[in-house]
Amino acid sequence: MSNRKKRAADGYSNPLAGLGDASALLSGGTYERAAPLTPSLLTALYRESWLAKRIIDMPSEDMTRGWYTLPGALTPQREEELRRLEARHEIRREITSAIRWARLYGGACALMVIAGQEDRLDEPLDPDTVMPGSFRGLLVRDRVSGVLPSPELEEDLNDPDFGYPLFYDLQLEASASGPAFLRVHHSRVLRFTGRDLPRSEEIGEMFWGASELEHLWEELQKRNATSANIAQLVFQANITTLRMGDFGEILAMGTDQQKSRVLDAIARENALRTSFGLQLLSAGDSLESHPFSFAGLSEVYEAFMLDMAGASGIPATRLFGRSPQGMNATGESDLKTYYELIADMQEKHLRPALEKLLPVMCLSLWGEAPDRLEFTFPPLMTPSPLEQAEILQKQIQALTQAREAGLLTQEEARLRLRDLGVL
Repeated sequence: MSNRKKRAADGYSNPLAGLGDASALLSGGTYERAAPLTPSLLTALYRESWLAKRIIDMPSEDMTRGWYTLPGALTPQREEELRRLEARHEIRREITSAIRWARLYGGACALMVIAGQEDRLDEPLDPDTVMPGSFRGLLVRDRVSGVLPSPELEEDLNDPDFGYPLFYDLQLEASASGPAFLRVHHSRVLRFTGRDLPRSEEIGEMFWGASELEHLWEELQKRNATSANIAQLVFQANITTLRMGDFGEILAMGTDQQKSRVLDAIARENALRTSFGLQLLSAGDSLESHPFSFAGLSEVYEAFMLDMAGASGIPATRLFGRSPQGMNATGESDLKTYYELIADMQEKHLRPALEKLLPVMCLSLWGEAPDRLEFTFPPLMTPSPLEQAEILQKQIQALTQAREAGLLTQEEARLRLRDLGVL
């Protein structure tokens, strides 16, 4: 006899009624990993689906729309020179592209192009080797068509890229002999990733993330199918039926010639009939019209829209361009939540890239970089004039207290007031 004891548990079960543990739960199920979306499918979605394109583009553009500010970090003249260098090489546009392709494909990178260092791209970037006027902009490549991470990983615990690829092979323009690759050290690259993955999955994806469309694929299919079916119903809004006493007998027992003549006559009558025309019928025939009711379809479609908005993290008012629904609805709470998400994405994706890029630009401009180049991202949600006045008053009061406490010099306080637009 076995010493193993059976484990008993209390519970209610009625198989005949379909209740309890012995019954099959219709809503039960499990998750299985489907085949990943291929790069060609992701590209087709981005090019052909306006909804997929908005889901990719909108957060990317909003992240760089609230561009960084330098509160007192540089003199007005130097800040103007830095902005001119940005505009000359279209830095904001290039970073927006890198974020966009990272969201679409799961990863992208931007190489900081520095003149005179073409033969040592596989070496760590030494700030002392960045000569004035040597910065030449950014070269953006996505993970699908132009970036291959190396299997070697960064082992320095103090490096921000610890545990990630040590090198990236960037594809240049294809030539007659095939594509050419450059091996680049990670310190010269601004790295952007898509949606975070568990470490095991991240390793399988060559240390990139997942496409933002991957977890939306099922909802996107549901919404597209619903929209297509609703559009199809428009063509069937008014169904006309023709009652013929002997139609069934002709189809069942008539000759092929008789069937063909009847169907040809129906087709001719249907072609001649218009909204204001006549319909000729036999004495025993009748024509009936059955209009289709569209009641409830708008609620069904709106439910799928809300699912898409929730899955993408973008309010329906922005994603679908719809006005807020409901009494006294302004959409401010939805936008506030969305802009908080954008602010988190700026800190996660944009700040590390700028912390690596701005010192290189400063070295190229003046041969030196500030020890502490602090920058902030302005809020995307513009406050009302009254709220702006209250915020400004509190900021001036805080600066005054800091000046009286000796935490700021008179010149530093003046620069802060200038940044606030007071001076």
